[in-house]
Amino acid sequence: MSDESMTSREPLQPLFAFSVTPEPVCLFRGELTLCWEEERHTSEAEVVLKLAPKPRISVESEISGLPASAIKLLMNDLAGMTFSLEGQEIQGFVQNFDFNFANHAKLHISPSIEPFQVLGDMQASTSVSSVFHLFNFPNFLGKSKYAIPLPAGHRHITLQDEQWQIVIQSLKETKEATDKARQEGGYYLTHVGKLARIDGANFSGDEANEQYHLAANFLSFVQGSRCWPVCISGFDENGSMSWQTWASPPTSTPAQSWFDPHHSIQAEQLFPLFSKRWNQSESWRDCLRSAIYWYMQSNTSGGVPGIDAAIILAQSALERLAHHYLVIDRKMISAEGFRKLWVSDQLRLLFSSLCIPIEITDDIPKIKNVAADLRWKDAPHALTEVRNSLVHPEIKNRACIRDCYVDTWRLSLWYVELSILALCGYEGTYGNRLTKKWAGEVENVPWKVEGRLK
Repeated sequence: MSDESMTSREPLQPLFAFSVTPEPVCLFRGELTLCWEEERHTSEAEVVLKLAPKPRISVESEISGLPASAIKLLMNDLAGMTFSLEGQEIQGFVQNFDFNFANHAKLHISPSIEPFQVLGDMQASTSVSSVFHLFNFPNFLGKSKYAIPLPAGHRHITLQDEQWQIVIQSLKETKEATDKARQEGGYYLTHVGKLARIDGANFSGDEANEQYHLAANFLSFVQGSRCWPVCISGFDENGSMSWQTWASPPTSTPAQSWFDPHHSIQAEQLFPLFSKRWNQSESWRDCLRSAIYWYMQSNTSGGVPGIDAAIILAQSALERLAHHYLVIDRKMISAEGFRKLWVSDQLRLLFSSLCIPIEITDDIPKIKNVAADLRWKDAPHALTEVRNSLVHPEIKNRACIRDCYVDTWRLSLWYVELSILALCGYEGTYGNRLTKKWAGEVENVPWKVEGRLK
């Protein structure tokens, strides 16, 4: 499939009425059926995405003529009652139930599982493309290496591996939406995307979901915080919708990461390498998923969790990566031998084998100031000493170590980012969080200078 055939000259448009205001958006209208004992009641309902104060999916219905037995069950959070939308049973709980004495009620039900799916057959291989939506994704700039013609005011990133292509396209409102998310908080649609096979073959909704799971982890690593496609639809060769799922966007705030939005090609270069690692084995997939989860949790700045907890979480990600690469993948050391090493030695072995520097530099001045006094010989030693001071009460020199928290947090995240990039075999540029002073400032990854990974 050529790039031009996958995305037409006309830009992708959102499938729902999202705007740059956090107003609720109706995703679907259908028939809601309540069942209890041997009775049932049907009414019209809407599936609504609410974006404030936090994103959530709600099934809402105006109901009249309910008997007292149903009202009693509803006021007890659906105990003994089930409900279905368009004939498909939905697991959920009563978020809100407004009732008056005229037997008129407004019911708000929150699905307990997302994505929430009612329409279509997810197992049938009837789709040739799938459209999705991204919220609060960075307003990326720069030229793509894939030639997809779009009108002025629209940009795209193309993520392509050997079998699949994902195009992420900006909207006219993207800059306004990203500015609002950064300055005011909240959740705004920033991009629309499209997924298809490279060869143009049909695929099922389940197959698409596997690719979206990969994309969710990749985009979260790119953004530095939780990010995944939501409100996804599959389309057949005639342009008819074959299935649809609904989900609320993840709650996250804009975060610094290795990715520089002025150099969107970084994401395009990394994706096929990341995909190859991800699909190499289930154990690699689990390792990357775990490390990225801890990375997102620790990539905070004065928020929740605090920097002290973030240091601990980031080291958890590093230890997970070290064990998998050194013990399981490369078999450089036995599992027993790995356990016997000091954690600083585990990290030192990981970084050195990946050509990632371990020196204490002027870029982490607080650590450098105390390293000589406390005899920290390199950065892995400093990381583990600060982490140990947080979890072991008998550690001495706690006061001077506390001055190193911010530098340690920055250094830990830098190591997580570089480790994942190196393990994927990435050799492009990145934004160095230890040295970066302005947007657009990037540098080569250190191993491109030191030598290619074996």
